[in-house]
Amino acid sequence: MEKRISSGDSLRQEAISSPDEALSLKAAFDQPDTAGGAAAGEPEFFRDKANWISYLLIGHYCFLLASLGPIMPFLREEEHLNYFLSALHFTAWSTGSFVAGAVGHMIMRRLGYVKTVWVCGFSVLITSLVLAAVANPFITIGIAFLGGLGGSAMGQSVTTLMAERYGTKRGIYITEANISGSVFAMLAPLAVGSFLSWGLGWRAVLIIPMILFLFAFATSRHVYAQIKQTARSMEGGALPLRYWLFYVLIWFSVASEWSIIFWTSEFLEKVKGFDKVDAAQSVSIFLVSMLIGRILGIRLVRSFDANLLLLVTAIIAFFGLFTFWQGGSNVVSLVGLFFAGLGTANIYPTSFAQAIGSSHGKTSLAASRMSTSTGSAVLITPLILGAIGDRFGIFIGYGLLAVFMAMTIVVAIVALIMRPKEK
Repeated sequence: MEKRISSGDSLRQEAISSPDEALSLKAAFDQPDTAGGAAAGEPEFFRDKANWISYLLIGHYCFLLASLGPIMPFLREEEHLNYFLSALHFTAWSTGSFVAGAVGHMIMRRLGYVKTVWVCGFSVLITSLVLAAVANPFITIGIAFLGGLGGSAMGQSVTTLMAERYGTKRGIYITEANISGSVFAMLAPLAVGSFLSWGLGWRAVLIIPMILFLFAFATSRHVYAQIKQTARSMEGGALPLRYWLFYVLIWFSVASEWSIIFWTSEFLEKVKGFDKVDAAQSVSIFLVSMLIGRILGIRLVRSFDANLLLLVTAIIAFFGLFTFWQGGSNVVSLVGLFFAGLGTANIYPTSFAQAIGSSHGKTSLAASRMSTSTGSAVLITPLILGAIGDRFGIFIGYGLLAVFMAMTIVVAIVALIMRPKEK
């Protein structure tokens, strides 16, 4: 995930372009926790309050998003929704994320990065509040759109700030931010179950993201004001071909990831003969292996070329998914599911870091455009897979995911060939 910059690359693409500037930025934050040394002329990765608050902001958004699935049966019962109207909540959320990809850089240019973080963060808070307080499908579907739009724009702005800050070490930050999002997403269904068992009701769960955001805003609303930005970071215009390679690669990866999450339970029940409970619980194998993969990724990006690491992880993900799909026994299939998650875990953060590094310094535009890739992948691919499953069976539907994973390998090879040559 760490971009290897050649001596011919323009260092003005990075937020920190010299050791002196790196030191001055480092001194601007309280007690940084250094995570490995940096070569001369490269920015150093360190953790401080700005990091932890950014992880909290990304995490609270992922917690709310991951809560939608577990609370939907209760929302459906209270609002008397059919499955189509229930699914529209997820569609609206993904549409909001897609729209944020189209206009996010304009929002950041108009408000500035710091204001975008907090203004759009408040939209996530409002989304939590309305979902908890209102029982009207037209309002809750509309507020889901706002949550996807605001939360995605907030994430774009935080990522842009921190990616500019760390320059060539951005891959470490993006991996850690994804770990934070994964942990909070995993906690959401556990929180729903716990609150219900305690008699507090599903609405009480939505108080958690509200509290987390208000804590971040009350204690740290000025924390990002000190981070310097390059003049080019807010530029619009065209992005280079290599950026669009990673854009396509991320589309295939996210499409596969979310389709696996949505349809693995159904696949295990209908194809492998699992009962409903075991099939549902087995999805956690994929989620846990993704978390393990991203934790390992923090170390891997320090030691290996990011382009080569991306190709290796894509190969692991493909063979894991293929084994899960074609496995001759249930044990073999579950082992394949584990390796599918292990490989998939680092495709997105590695590709995203590389995409920003390939943007010629147009960080905000690169970050916002990427939301159109992830948003469209989440929006349409599970529906396509479901349509194929209805017509030909879920086993055939999973063949589409194998094609998608194979395409990540192909695009990763092209990106590896096109990487800047070191001199």
